[in-house]
Amino acid sequence: MDNLVGQSLGQYQVQAVIGVGGMAQVFKAYQSSLDRYVAIKAIPLQANSARDPRFAERFTAEARLVAKLSHPNIVTVHDYGEEKGWAYLVMEYIAGGTLRDRMVLAEQQQRRLDLALSLELLAQAALALEHAHLNGVVHRDVKPANMLLRTEDQLLLTDFGIAAILEARAYAEGGGPAGTPQYMAPEQGMPNGIVDARTDIYALGVVLFQAVTGRLPFDGEAPAAIIARQINEPPPRPSLLVPGLPPGVEAIILRALEKAQARRFQSAREMADALRRAAYEARRAAQAAQATVRGNGHQPQVALPLPQMGVPGQPGTCFRCGAANDPRNRFCTSCGYDLSGRRAAVDRVMGANGQPLRCRLSLWNGALAGRWFVLHQDVTSIGRIAGNDVVIPDGTVSRHHARLVFRNGLWCIEDLKSSNGTFVNGARVTREPVALKHGNQVRLGDDFALFEVLV
Repeated sequence: MDNLVGQSLGQYQVQAVIGVGGMAQVFKAYQSSLDRYVAIKAIPLQANSARDPRFAERFTAEARLVAKLSHPNIVTVHDYGEEKGWAYLVMEYIAGGTLRDRMVLAEQQQRRLDLALSLELLAQAALALEHAHLNGVVHRDVKPANMLLRTEDQLLLTDFGIAAILEARAYAEGGGPAGTPQYMAPEQGMPNGIVDARTDIYALGVVLFQAVTGRLPFDGEAPAAIIARQINEPPPRPSLLVPGLPPGVEAIILRALEKAQARRFQSAREMADALRRAAYEARRAAQAAQATVRGNGHQPQVALPLPQMGVPGQPGTCFRCGAANDPRNRFCTSCGYDLSGRRAAVDRVMGANGQPLRCRLSLWNGALAGRWFVLHQDVTSIGRIAGNDVVIPDGTVSRHHARLVFRNGLWCIEDLKSSNGTFVNGARVTREPVALKHGNQVRLGDDFALFEVLV
């Protein structure tokens, strides 16, 4: 492939190669009109021949579909185009490296990645996949190299649609499925295999296996041999490779790696919930172990513990935040919710399932990373200090930051003149309330949350 460094694609000046794949290159480029750096994924319009004249048309259709994805854990697509024999996608430039980089470094240092953090990051990847699946996009090439890290605790999934584009070209030229054999689900290597959301769940299970054990479940010299092992061989038991691995973590891995799609998690959201619960338990175990260590005569510092989660529907379990409480309590000791359930009286609008319509706000970074709140059809206040319905202990969140109000069957968010702003899908909420839709990204100061309507 020609090197585009030093040339321009549209309004973007290509500066350096930052990644190379089988049929694509990734470049760092500068956009002078907005004074920012971007990442450009470029694919030749013609590979080995001109047998696929519809490639540009398919690329445009896929790019438009992917550009509509808006989620706190998906890399934003800014633009796309065709020039100089290349089709290209312009994306947000993330300088923090990839999960693969972290895995390589851990291997070099002969250590494993932190378990709780790995589970939290891959829960974010699962939520990104859930958003894509709900919008009709199957990734097809989930792997650590496609998982970028904006910060230590925020993961962004990239390359949506690229595998589908390359696979269509490969089949047109007599080739096979696109993707990375080590992460491919059995159905991707089978004639007439059905590729759907559960295909991405399998790949995420492979990444989880690798993050936990430090090795891949299936590997080999030739791609065909690896794919054959994916189809025919059971994966090694992770607990045999990692003594002391929590049984719940092993159960998640083995369920995601089931050969039959019907035996896997049936949605990425279901897998995300399991990962979050496992992360919470792993974090508690790590804190308990750390608390027993006596360094230089002082108690080691530990992270702010999340409250113990209860069983939904059981006495004492908070409806709003899910925390476990003494069944005799009147109010939740974690979020202050009235455990008597009186607030549910306002829930008069019913969903398609005949149950009251409610929403959920899930936080994905900051002090409350991994926490979620189920909200009623009333007013919910959000701020930094006690007295708010949702308290976010972060200095970038104002004392009284924002509120959600249920109006005419929709939840709307209002900014309460906060210092650092309230944003929906990157757009700042100003004077007028903004109606929220399922899957919207909400930012409060520096804290990101996902808004979902529960039906």
